[in-house]
Amino acid sequence: MKKYLILPLLLFTSFTFAQIDSFDDSYIERMKEDVDATSKEIVSDNLTLTESEAKIFWPLYDEYMAARNPLVDKRLKIASDFMQNYSSLDDKSADEIMNKSLQSELELLEIKREYLQKMSEVLPATLVGKYYQIENRISALLDLVRMSAIPLIKSEE
Repeated sequence: MKKYLILPLLLFTSFTFAQIDSFDDSYIERMKEDVDATSKEIVSDNLTLTESEAKIFWPLYDEYMAARNPLVDKRLKIASDFMQNYSSLDDKSADEIMNKSLQSELELLEIKREYLQKMSEVLPATLVGKYYQIENRISALLDLVRMSAIPLIKSEE
């Protein structure tokens, strides 16, 4: 994967997350648009498509992103709930947030599986596999940034 696109994504996301004290919906929406555009650019730069493959791939990619976005919003809401309750988090709230987080991960994985299957039905497996690798790297990077911006649950004193 081309490093010159990954580093700006990491730096942009790290700096912007570090600058906020709470989750502002308008701010998050702008950031998501920037990340989505950067992700698409990374995929485009690293996935060589013929003209006919591109006509099939990009509409499926856009559908996937549209299906994924509500789940990303859900994950941001979970993070926001955690941050808003950070100081007063009790066992019940921590358990609820953890279960919501696990459920959102499963839902996101299911959407990914659904769209990889759709792509595999109409595109070569090697191409879909390479896209899957690229998508996983982007997701891992974004998860790392998101996780580093959210503090661990405070220990009981």
